[in-house]
Amino acid sequence: MTCPFSASRRRGRPAHADAVMAREDILRQAFQAFARQGYDNVSQRQLAADCGVSDSLLHHHFGSKQQLWQEAVDSVFGPLMQVLQARLDMLASSGDAASTLRQNTSQAIKLMMTDPVALEFLFREGEGDSERSEYLRATYVRPYLARLNELFLQGISAGHLRPLAPATRHVLVMGFMRSLVIPGVLQAELAPHLSDPGKVSDFIDEMAAALFSGFAHTSFYTLHPDSGEKA
Repeated sequence: MTCPFSASRRRGRPAHADAVMAREDILRQAFQAFARQGYDNVSQRQLAADCGVSDSLLHHHFGSKQQLWQEAVDSVFGPLMQVLQARLDMLASSGDAASTLRQNTSQAIKLMMTDPVALEFLFREGEGDSERSEYLRATYVRPYLARLNELFLQGISAGHLRPLAPATRHVLVMGFMRSLVIPGVLQAELAPHLSDPGKVSDFIDEMAAALFSGFAHTSFYTLHPDSGEKA
């Protein structure tokens, strides 16, 4: 959809006035700014300049910075979470809960890494006690984790998964995901694994297998010998 303020050029206006971003591109630009700089450090005036519009026009069409943040989240992060949910449901429809979770662990993380800015946004903007972080968690994170919890409970009931507390599982998986975009003190150690897409993919597979081996009960590997050795 074309941005509503991309009007026809008037005589005498500078040529660069025609180069107005589409609305979705402005939202993407804002999303990236929030992910990399943090909400408090993003200037609407600078963002408007980067998009080639005035700050007053940006405010007119997107509202306050808070409103711009939410629309950017819904525009960029929302569709990604919808794909994650759809893929999880597709896997769940064709296999038992434990097998679904085993496959989904690797596939979901790889999908998130196709847009590392979104993953970085999740961990930078999803932390803390602000209204924004709560919106992100309540709208997108908790519903997905709730679906995973349903599958874990099914796997536990079937005797395929260990009865680990949900917080334990979430910390292990989310902690690994965070390290992919915010390595922190492990920056030097992780650098060889994050140096190119192929190495990232292999690293995700290795970590997903290690994580799942900790989740799975011995009975799962007895029933699924091709799933790899239990660590």
